[in-house]
Amino acid sequence: MGKAVREKAKALRERVTAEGHASDEGDIVAVSKLADDLRDILLEYWMAQQQAIHDQNCRLIDAADLLVLSNCRRAQGAEYCHGDRRGCLKGTRDTVLSEIETWAEDFDKSPVFWLNGLAGTGKSTIAQTISERLFAEARLGASFFCSRDFEDRSNLRFILPTLAFQLAHKYSDFRSHLVPLLRSNPDVVHESLYNQMKKLIAEPLQAANISTVIVIDALDECKDDEPSSAVLSVLGRFVERIPEVKFFITGRPEPRIKTGFRLPLLVDWTDVFVLHNVPLSLVNDDIRLFLKHELSELARRRQLERWPSDEHVNVLRDRAAGLFVYAVATVKFLGSNIHLPKNRLAVILKLPESTIPEGKTRFNPNTTLDSLYTSILEAAIGEGDPDVDFKVRTTVGAVVLVVNPLPPPAIAELMDLDSEEVILFLTKIQSLLAIGEDFSQPVKPFHRSFPDFITDPSRCANSRFYISPEYLHCEIVTNCLRVMNDRLEQNLLSLPEYALNSEVEDLQSRIENRVSSALQYACRSWHNHLTTSRRDFTDVTTYLRTFLEKNFLAWLEVLSVLGDVGGAAIGLEKLMSWLQEVSQDDTLLNTARDCFNFVTKFFEPINVSATHIYHSALELCPISSIVRRLYYERCRTDTCLPRVVVGAPDSWDQAVSFSNKDQYVSCIWSPCGLFIAAQTPETVEIRDQLTAELLTTLQPPETICLKGPLAYSPDGRSLACASDTSILIWDIQTGGVAGEICCGFETSSMVWSLDGSEIGLIESGGVVHRHDFTSNTTWSPGRFSPEDVLCLVAHEKSFQILVTPISHESDSATVEVFEFGHTLTMIRSFGVNQAEGYLLPRRVSYSPATRCFAFSISGKLQIFDNQNSCHTVELAIPGDSNLSPLFSPDGSLLATSKDSDEIFIWKYASGNWMQWKNIRCEDLEHITQFSPSQSSILCIHGDIVRGLRLDDVPSTPEIRPQWWIRLSRSGSYIATAYESEATVTIIDLNSRPPPRLIDTGVKIKGLALTGNILLVLGLDTVVGWLLREGGRVGGVFSVWTIPIAHYRNGPEFAAEGHVGMIGLGDPSKNFIYDTNTGDILQPDKAPGTHRGYRYSLRRTFCGQDYLDLHNMPPCNTPPEGGWQTTKIAVRDGWVKDPEGGHRLWLPVEWRAFWDLLDWRHDIATQFSIITGEPVVVKF
Repeated sequence: MGKAVREKAKALRERVTAEGHASDEGDIVAVSKLADDLRDILLEYWMAQQQAIHDQNCRLIDAADLLVLSNCRRAQGAEYCHGDRRGCLKGTRDTVLSEIETWAEDFDKSPVFWLNGLAGTGKSTIAQTISERLFAEARLGASFFCSRDFEDRSNLRFILPTLAFQLAHKYSDFRSHLVPLLRSNPDVVHESLYNQMKKLIAEPLQAANISTVIVIDALDECKDDEPSSAVLSVLGRFVERIPEVKFFITGRPEPRIKTGFRLPLLVDWTDVFVLHNVPLSLVNDDIRLFLKHELSELARRRQLERWPSDEHVNVLRDRAAGLFVYAVATVKFLGSNIHLPKNRLAVILKLPESTIPEGKTRFNPNTTLDSLYTSILEAAIGEGDPDVDFKVRTTVGAVVLVVNPLPPPAIAELMDLDSEEVILFLTKIQSLLAIGEDFSQPVKPFHRSFPDFITDPSRCANSRFYISPEYLHCEIVTNCLRVMNDRLEQNLLSLPEYALNSEVEDLQSRIENRVSSALQYACRSWHNHLTTSRRDFTDVTTYLRTFLEKNFLAWLEVLSVLGDVGGAAIGLEKLMSWLQEVSQDDTLLNTARDCFNFVTKFFEPINVSATHIYHSALELCPISSIVRRLYYERCRTDTCLPRVVVGAPDSWDQAVSFSNKDQYVSCIWSPCGLFIAAQTPETVEIRDQLTAELLTTLQPPETICLKGPLAYSPDGRSLACASDTSILIWDIQTGGVAGEICCGFETSSMVWSLDGSEIGLIESGGVVHRHDFTSNTTWSPGRFSPEDVLCLVAHEKSFQILVTPISHESDSATVEVFEFGHTLTMIRSFGVNQAEGYLLPRRVSYSPATRCFAFSISGKLQIFDNQNSCHTVELAIPGDSNLSPLFSPDGSLLATSKDSDEIFIWKYASGNWMQWKNIRCEDLEHITQFSPSQSSILCIHGDIVRGLRLDDVPSTPEIRPQWWIRLSRSGSYIATAYESEATVTIIDLNSRPPPRLIDTGVKIKGLALTGNILLVLGLDTVVGWLLREGGRVGGVFSVWTIPIAHYRNGPEFAAEGHVGMIGLGDPSKNFIYDTNTGDILQPDKAPGTHRGYRYSLRRTFCGQDYLDLHNMPPCNTPPEGGWQTTKIAVRDGWVKDPEGGHRLWLPVEWRAFWDLLDWRHDIATQFSIITGEPVVVKF
């Protein structure tokens, strides 16, 4: 190109020199073209220079930093320089390019630029050109080209980490702030969009003081169900903080994009250029220039003289109707290497001319494109051959309907077609597709308009080409199941035992070598095609049965290493819905439901380790599970794997459970029912309701301690949480704090108004408040007694308060209902009888659906009709207890928690309340909320939250916790006992005879088992027994009566009652020690004496008879004196060996009794919060 420019310049110079000036318009045009050519040369030079600088900078990055960055989650191929994207032809789109460049250079202009354009108007081409020019000028910081054809490039959560990755490679100062963050908190890339923007983008840019431009193209192609774009929402919160950074964004004017740019935080910071409002004459000039250039190049390559004519170019320009996509498709169609351009041009020229409807200024783009696409397909495929037509539809259908694009060989493998035929078919219509030269890259439609055309029968009139989505989805799901059934096998990747996925260094290469693209796609996406297939399509059930019964666990292995176990839960839920709708096969439905339970119950270990599908999940699977019956004997052949020898569950615990190192304060469902918000004093967790997967963590400012309660806005987009002096409002869409109500008091209750414009608050001291978000004002209409129990509810356009006074004197009280507007107005009152003269409600619940209140009075549950001011029913609970009532959303269910171990649920039917469920729960603190579908209820158990699925939870008999469980040093026996009862149960783990019962004659406060000696602590007595073979009891070998005063400050010892309080030393020396303090209690040899002596063992007994794992740090540092046991359990829920190997995952319900975990060699004992019974695991 440089030589050609020099020749043009020489000729022009000679002519001007001879005549003394530029003599005619041709010379002026020549000068203009020469300037354009020089600019192109400079642009190429600058881009090459910047690329060399960039490559050199990347080579200089520290290897350790490079490793940290390489592990950062990001989208592949999203940068402007990847793929086959083309920029604008020289001389086209000058008006818009000039305006964008002026904006980019002037930092006094708005920091955000939105290029708004309809489909086919050339937005991405312009974005590509701007990116190239900015890169050449060293002003492009990062770019992200979204695409709905790729899962990662259509995922909002990949945008910001990908931009941060690019910025870190370009700017060393940015990298110096980002890398330490990623090193200390690698999971930051999985946090909320707000945290991603703050930590990955804004803070490093602020610290580095960088001036740059960031490009985001086709934002509308990202999956986003929110009314306004989440990326734009979070950008609006930070754009003012980074004034030296500009954002160039393109996107169709879809509602969520338009709404995002109209957000108050962004609207004043954004310039908008509407591409489809550019005068049609200017667009047509650009299209003509593009056609003339491209077709002239085609004529040169094919040696065509005087082709095409100017008249033909003008016709093609007019047919394009202002759509660059039409012009590009035409050029690709004419440029086929296996057809004559003249013949193909004749096909286009025969198309009917476009006409502009009366009153319109533009052609209908669908009409224009449909005729072009039909002609291209007819010319490519030729005369009708049913077999060829079928294969073409199958091939093209796989291109336009797959969730993620596949390369031609993968399409052939997936759809069971010949690879060469697939390549041939795709080559024939390559003018409609984006295809790599070597066919190794994924194939995708070159424009979104083509899939819309070929799947719409009203637009694709030729039935030979029309692709019925329902039918093709059936074909794809059948082939997905066939591929999985043929290719899946146990331990397909030959992973080492007990390894976490993150510990396998060559995991990615194993995946690439052993899991083909077609198999990956089948594993991830089969269920998406199932739910969109024909409703009468039942042939797939044969494939489904083989898949679930033979290859289910192998499928989970693949999803585990691909990081998509959440997709398994979603897929199985879709499968169950589909089976219920289209199939009468109850056996298959039950199998699918059991598989679903398996995934949701064991999501945590499966998500981090494919091997623990077999090592942990399958071993902990209930005895009655279908999955266990199908896979246990076949897949767990290694006798060295951990085994549950006592306490394996009989059936599924129908609950989603999760835990935290901190105590949970509050938890609620999102209004859509898909998420659970759970609050600790430090954070609010948002979790998936199916799998309990932690989706994001909402963090308050460092100085704020969260107190609760929580409250979702009616639309689910905001979440309010009370702190000690304020109310924080989080934007759920971005994860950022959207606002703070600085009220200056602790809040005991809060409720959003029905339209979400206000929030009502009750101060702990009885003052009621109301905050208006529109005016950002708070007012306090009144105060009640601090002793009154208040229930605040949203009601129509205001709030209502039910005031329940606490009375200690009379047999009746008056309950008052107030309208809570700008003032407090009492609207009704009604009397409440007190059978025992004492009213003490713990909690009042209101049902907006039925307008009824419920609260407890002296252990009885009273229900009142608020609308008619009358008492409706009284429900009695056995025992004297304060009850906490809770209505379901539609008011048909009413739940109460009794004491700390029981939930009662009533159902309203046929005009009466009938007891429906009675569920026992250990260590229950309180129930918090029914799910919106009222199929589940949330319960808090300290540091555990459980969501009970009510439809699958039967009423349960009384459960008494086995508070004492001890394992002998040899691992031969376990002893269990109920607290304050007198019976000890002995189980022989070797011969497994029926359990033996020992009546100790004392109220048990402690238990120890050493060798074959059982030691029981009563209130003031220690009793010992000698155990014989089979757990038979010998005689009492000694009885000591030891005064309480000899134990650790007296009565506190008996009151604490923790396992591990006593241990047996050398029986010949007759001493006992307190395993909490290490003190020896040495009584006189004669039983019945009242003297004792104290010595300190300084905890040197650790590992000999009792190993205190609760206070051990979660690491592999051995205790003083070296390892005395072969396993250690840590707080993250895993049992590890001394080398750090993950041997067994501990279910959440076992972690509830963490303090009671006991070890002897390779055997561990624990309690289950579900049954209160002991669990014994042998390693």
